[in-house]
Amino acid sequence: MNITFVKSWFLDWRAYVAEFLGTLCFVFISSALIVSDIFFGNLGVLGISLGIGLSYSALIFLTAHLSGGFLNPAVTVALWLSQKLTGVKTVFFLIAQIAASFAAAGLVFLVFGADAQKFGLGAPAIGFDLGPDVAVILEAFLAAILIFVIFGTMVDRAGPVSFGPLAIGLVVFALTLFDLPLSGASLNPVRAIGPAVISQKTLDLALFIIGPLGGSLFGPIYSLLFLKKAKSR
Repeated sequence: MNITFVKSWFLDWRAYVAEFLGTLCFVFISSALIVSDIFFGNLGVLGISLGIGLSYSALIFLTAHLSGGFLNPAVTVALWLSQKLTGVKTVFFLIAQIAASFAAAGLVFLVFGADAQKFGLGAPAIGFDLGPDVAVILEAFLAAILIFVIFGTMVDRAGPVSFGPLAIGLVVFALTLFDLPLSGASLNPVRAIGPAVISQKTLDLALFIIGPLGGSLFGPIYSLLFLKKAKSR
């Protein structure tokens, strides 16, 4: 059992490294955009949303053939729940993503200094006087939309796989544009984990973990409704 476990890690280590690097870049860019807008006020919600959407699309294009281009624990868990990933791979992908989140937060601190800690190092933040219960539901619903697009374009081989990263980036742009002033538009637990922990702004951290992971449940729903039906034909 132990030999099989180690062998599985060894064979796929490049995928985990690629996932770490892709997630590192995405979390750093997303957090840096928010901190930059706070400090310099030159982006606004539109600029931040566009930057997050475009960077996510580009990094999926970059890492899709290396690691699958998940860059998001909610996506990883959705694939595991849908039996598209083994338990071992799921654990290692999650470790790579979470480690990347902390590394990205450290880079944001290095670039912007201690003052950035006052703003959670760019972690998502609840606004518009939303209650935690509403924010969790909203995060779960929006993450489910993201999972729907990912499964429909990149998991379902009957979909337009080659355009998948573009479609995903566009929907992330749209969802962030809508939700950034509301529940912070996390859609991705690692957008919050590293920055929130390092900046010690963990009051709403559970919300940004539970919400997107709740959206992961749409993965097996998609598989049940569409993928298994296609196989039975």
